[in-house]
Amino acid sequence: MNNDFQAALKALGKQAKQEAREREDAEAKARKQAAEEVDFAKEMGGVVPLKNSNRYAPPRDKSPIKPRKTDGASLAAEDYFYVGDGGFDEPPTSFSKNGQGKNDIRRLQSGHWPVVADVDLHGYTQEQAQEVLNEFIEFTKKRGVCGEIVHGSGLGSSGYKPVLKTLVRRWLMAHPDVLAYVEPHKGNDGAVRILLKRNKAWDAE
Repeated sequence: MNNDFQAALKALGKQAKQEAREREDAEAKARKQAAEEVDFAKEMGGVVPLKNSNRYAPPRDKSPIKPRKTDGASLAAEDYFYVGDGGFDEPPTSFSKNGQGKNDIRRLQSGHWPVVADVDLHGYTQEQAQEVLNEFIEFTKKRGVCGEIVHGSGLGSSGYKPVLKTLVRRWLMAHPDVLAYVEPHKGNDGAVRILLKRNKAWDAE
């Protein structure tokens, strides 16, 4: 009987020790977890929110511009704007036709308007380039008023005559929706940044 009692005491002692170890492990785990938790409010206490400038900058869409097939969702072929042959004197490095002149050119050069789309015309024929430009103007007008066109300097053209560069700038000077253009990168005449008429749909909003 005494042996049974001793055995029972021994078993109870082991059980008590096991429970004590489990409690210690649980407490240690809880302390470790609490130490690892980040006080978010404390960590962010020194962060100052950015002031809202209230200036809207549309996201720049870098998807390539290509002529669309003539279908119901595209511009009709007769709606494309073209300039004919002739006028091969090299156009000016900057141009404005809305009476603002120097103001528009200065703002274009300084990045006053965000460039919302750009297009590279390398590899296109003159006719294809004009088709792409028509699509590019419509694409840009839906997103803002400023876009950038890369036409190249024409150094690789026959006789070193800048055929595509001349065509693009003549086209821009004649297009009714183009208000101005400038060469945005000093020392690089292979691109122009353009300013378009403001979309009337924006004014209605």
